[in-house]
Amino acid sequence: MAATTEHTVDANAVQAETTAAKKKKGRKPVADNTKYQGVEQVMPITLKSSHAKGRHAVAAKDLAAGTLVAVERAAAAIVRNQSFVSLCHRCFGSVPTRAQTRPKLDAAGKEVAGQKETIHVPTHSCAECKMAAYCSDGCQKQHAGEHGVQCAALAKCNDIAGAHQVPPENLRAVLALIGRRAAQGERADRAPVFAAQAAGAEATPYGCVLDLNSNRHYLDRNSIKQLQAALKDVVALVPESARVSLSEAVELACIFNTNEHSIGVNGQQIVGVFPFSALYFPHSCMPNCVFVGEANGTMYVRTIADVSAAAELTVSYVDLFQPREQRRRELLLSRHFWCKCRRCSQPLSQSIDRLMDGIQCAQCHKGVMIFEETKEVEDINELMTDIAALDQEIQGKFAVCENCESKIEVTHLVDVLKAAITDYSAAHAAIQQGRLTQARVLLERFVDNYEDKRVLSPYNAYLVNAYTALIRVCTQLDDVDRAIRYNSLVVERMLGPDSELLPPVPRHFPRLAEYQMSLGDTCLKQAKKKATNRTPAGRSVTRRYLKEARSALEAAYKSRVIIFGEHSPRATEARRLLDSAKKEYDAFVQATDKKKPKKPEAPAAAPQAPAQATSTSSA
Repeated sequence: MAATTEHTVDANAVQAETTAAKKKKGRKPVADNTKYQGVEQVMPITLKSSHAKGRHAVAAKDLAAGTLVAVERAAAAIVRNQSFVSLCHRCFGSVPTRAQTRPKLDAAGKEVAGQKETIHVPTHSCAECKMAAYCSDGCQKQHAGEHGVQCAALAKCNDIAGAHQVPPENLRAVLALIGRRAAQGERADRAPVFAAQAAGAEATPYGCVLDLNSNRHYLDRNSIKQLQAALKDVVALVPESARVSLSEAVELACIFNTNEHSIGVNGQQIVGVFPFSALYFPHSCMPNCVFVGEANGTMYVRTIADVSAAAELTVSYVDLFQPREQRRRELLLSRHFWCKCRRCSQPLSQSIDRLMDGIQCAQCHKGVMIFEETKEVEDINELMTDIAALDQEIQGKFAVCENCESKIEVTHLVDVLKAAITDYSAAHAAIQQGRLTQARVLLERFVDNYEDKRVLSPYNAYLVNAYTALIRVCTQLDDVDRAIRYNSLVVERMLGPDSELLPPVPRHFPRLAEYQMSLGDTCLKQAKKKATNRTPAGRSVTRRYLKEARSALEAAYKSRVIIFGEHSPRATEARRLLDSAKKEYDAFVQATDKKKPKKPEAPAAAPQAPAQATSTSSA
């Protein structure tokens, strides 16, 4: 090839320079933390802002696991549809009910002649819209200002949602924010009042909601049109003095959807927006903090691991026991960002994630097949418009066994996973339809086909989901021994392999703690039932269950103290069960030892005569 003296242009360099210039020109100023810095006076954290990370919080000093780092009451929250008449719409306490007789209705909603039925309705509720329930007259009166703004719109909310194919909760969330705005005023610069405990915390001001990203531009045009049409009808029913523009209503809906967090209260669900927590505690797939929801719509943030001074504080927005790609897609679709946390950025061959959707090598049956993703997302806008680009990345690529280095097309691995998903879905459908015996057969066949025959890695998320379902099914079928076995396996898999790899979930994580709690409680109850079996085999089973109960409850109690606090109701419950398990175990051991026949003592050996000294004489 002939040499040339013509000037050459590096296309990649030009593209890089152009991109850098655009970024420099469009770079936003670093966010101002002044409004929120009051938290530094009551919590051991420091607020930071940077171009690279945006707003975030770091530890102001070394923090032990279980340290409370934030308390926040929701700027606005709504009761989930399924909990609508069970929780107070102001304080989220339990709602008392009263019996009411009415004509019986058939499946079509028509009255059945001559038949009555008894239903339970809230004792305190709005007689106008019938869409708000309360725990007391006091709560209803205190909520009258906010509810008065929403009442007429709430009465028509379900009809409007159905007409425009929009989830009713989206419309109720906007109305909750409008009600809070009317009650507090719309000052955007009003600072939150922070406290070290929930008792002193006030609801975060409405103006802080507007600091959150709406990510409105990620919604497709049709969804925006439907939302606009529905909100136009809703806003028209709000009193003119409290009404917001249609554009602001859409913005509020998008903010709520992108930043919402669910909280469990007395077994029911509320969903709210917590501006401070959403702004300063970013996501990580290996978090050092956790969001904990408590009564009256309060969010706590607590450390679940020891954190060094100046280290960033992070939480998780998704279920962590799932494959990397699945976590990333879920975050992309719900939160509109592509996760690049330390766990997601680590090469797959060096991460626990390779086992989460791992398929075992068909040649050596020892290693898992690994395909290192080469596509990294730089432009979220591009990916949101064409998420199928992630699937196109695997075409013509090969996965390699980590042990024997045999190769297989990635598309073949995808086919294996699709088959597993199909089989699992059939079992899940049987559960949904109440066919529990058939569901158990299908789930145990799934385990046999995919784990026992070494198709999937033991830590594959679909296998663990199958065991999770089997716990529930076997418990309902009263096969408690089998349920305990599957529960033990779930705990074992969530703790991860005994290796240098980071575990699938942090050691003190709510979901893991609940499985440990369930295992300990079930083992303790089963041990008490088995205690009537006085045979050697029966005593052996009882001892094993009592030991497993004690071990699981010790782990659950330690985690609950860290996650919820030492004096929280959940930690107290775990402590009570742990004390009971220890007491039962000690009593069992003492009773068993008493019944053991004593071995006859060996006869004492006769004392030996002292050896006599010998003397020698010379001739």
